[in-house]
Amino acid sequence: MSLARGAARGVAWNFVTVLVERSFGFLILGLLLRVIPASVVGLIAIASAISDLARVVSASGAGEQVQASPGDRTVEAGAFWSQFLASLLFMGVLFAAAPAIAGLYKQPELAWVLRIMGLNVVMTSFLLVPSARLSSQFRFKVLGLISLGSTMLGGIVALPFAYTGHGVDAMMYQRMVGVGFYAVAVSIAARWLPPPPPAFPVLRESFRFSLPLMEATLVDYISITGYVMLVGLRMPVAALGEFRIAQRLSEVLQEVAFTPARKVFMPVFVAVRHDKVRRFETTRQMLDVLSLAIFFVCAVCGAAAKPIVLLMFGHRWEAAVPVFAIITLMVPAVALYSVINPLLTAAGRTRLVSLYAWANVATIAAAAWFAAPHGLLALAWALAARGITAVALFVFAMRQGLERPVAPILRLLVLPSIALAIARLVSWLVLSALPELDLVAQLMVTSGISACIFAATALLMAPRRITGAVTRLYGALLGAQPAI
Repeated sequence: MSLARGAARGVAWNFVTVLVERSFGFLILGLLLRVIPASVVGLIAIASAISDLARVVSASGAGEQVQASPGDRTVEAGAFWSQFLASLLFMGVLFAAAPAIAGLYKQPELAWVLRIMGLNVVMTSFLLVPSARLSSQFRFKVLGLISLGSTMLGGIVALPFAYTGHGVDAMMYQRMVGVGFYAVAVSIAARWLPPPPPAFPVLRESFRFSLPLMEATLVDYISITGYVMLVGLRMPVAALGEFRIAQRLSEVLQEVAFTPARKVFMPVFVAVRHDKVRRFETTRQMLDVLSLAIFFVCAVCGAAAKPIVLLMFGHRWEAAVPVFAIITLMVPAVALYSVINPLLTAAGRTRLVSLYAWANVATIAAAAWFAAPHGLLALAWALAARGITAVALFVFAMRQGLERPVAPILRLLVLPSIALAIARLVSWLVLSALPELDLVAQLMVTSGISACIFAATALLMAPRRITGAVTRLYGALLGAQPAI
């Protein structure tokens, strides 16, 4: 199988499974939020942000090591044991610091929630190496089905707790059951068992590889989700719950529109890392298609923000509607930035990954800290504006990863940006002219109009680019050229 076909089919399977998984996940979330108050959502948002920070940082580097050296069992052993020891350390710190953190947020219940959720930190270390082994083999279908099963089982377990008045328990157990199922299933699929501890030099080299990525993951997590910890210090917990719903919708938007492709970036960039010309052309072709996809989804979801939120969660979450509509504008910048990490990592420039990650998170933290006291809308606009202006930072990072000027790649963003702006504006004008529509009709009208306007604008401005992108994608998936 060619690199293009393996990547395209991996993206396709990732997209299908992510779409089904997130659809089921939001069905469960919608049911949960009809009985769980905003204050509980805010509490869990803080606990999740803190425990997930420990989890993702301790887990960073293991998967990348395995994918960068596919089939090397010594590397696998070093990757597992270095991350397992790191996860034990992070879980211990979280357990000891839980009372102090609860006092900082003035939420006594937060202490025991953090200690229970700290178990996820260690459990995650058992799924990293087998997942990376399957990714290196482009077995994304298997990974997607396991992830779907994890989401479904966690949701089924959570519902009885929520509807008997145990909202905090429901949201905690949902996560723990999902992680546990995933770890067992992926280990079976990859035929992997925890290896014996390797020699100290192997372990030391594994830590040396992982530490810059841990640092980068720390700041990347804060930039995507973890800044909710700062927001929680600057606004009431109920308002934080409303913000978290909008933020979570934005995250899922990324997962559906971009994460299926992001999962194949690392093996693709590893395959072309020694060929500068091919690396540049591969990046350009991938972003040609992906920029159109991510901007299209942002145009449709932002236009239909009101019916999406209210139909899924009910009218008591109406405050999250404008917040979600605004922060969809920062998703394209997040998507562009997500290319930089695997691009630089595959080239062995992990120190640069860390440097750019810190620069990115500093601006997000500043926007969140200073805007949060002024309310949800001020916070959303500050984050969206920061995302748009951060593109300049990505220019320097991508140029270093590709080792050549990146103007041709950046020009790819002009067309979808214009199409998004026109689609959002037209759908807003139409909805303003039809105020009596019910929510279902609003969803159909806004999503249909925004989708059609985006597609029409793109085809009118660049017909050859659109047909060329479709031709390449079709050929990569099916190994044939369509009749156009």
